Amino acid sequence: MITMDSLDLFLTRRSIRKFKPDTIPDEVISRIIHAGTYAPSALALQPWAFIVIQNMDFMQKVSDYCKPIMISLMKDAHDGMSDKFRRLLQSDGYSIYYHAPVLIMVIGKSSSRFREIDCSLCAENMMLAAHALGVGSCWIGSTEVAYNNPEIIAGFQIPDGYSPVGTIVFGYPDEKPEPHDKKQPLITWIR
Repeated sequence: MITMDSLDLFLTRRSIRKFKPDTIPDEVISRIIHAGTYAPSALALQPWAFIVIQNMDFMQKVSDYCKPIMISLMKDAHDGMSDKFRRLLQSDGYSIYYHAPVLIMVIGKSSSRFREIDCSLCAENMMLAAHALGVGSCWIGSTEVAYNNPEIIAGFQIPDGYSPVGTIVFGYPDEKPEPHDKKQPLITWIR
């Protein structure tokens, strides 16, 4: 049974984009990953695996590679969020990983038909577990533009038979974003 405390976990998690430089103990990272592995998966195949990166130089190299590509991809997008993100990408010292001390790449077995769905469910569990442990997180979609660069992708040391699904940064929050209104979803009831 979901208690209000459990529900609050879902309602209070926010994407964190400002982190303290403090390292996260390996035991905490392991607990976050362990919680991820309790996500549902098609046929209970659990196609996920994880690459934990704490090398700030490598993260900066990936960020430096991705930023100009993202700027180019967004050249024709001129809504408020796109303009704001483009300005961030162009600013000095900006990292797509927000200078977080930990980056985890969630990878899935390439042969698994539902790996993207399964690994995304796993990633959400990880982000909720991190929140419960006082660790902030943010899904980083920008890494995807590096997936086709052999030199960059080699740095992630992805084992044979696996492919990337997404990257998440983790760190102790140095901000507390306020909740914002959520759009009312379209709900169709069929009875």
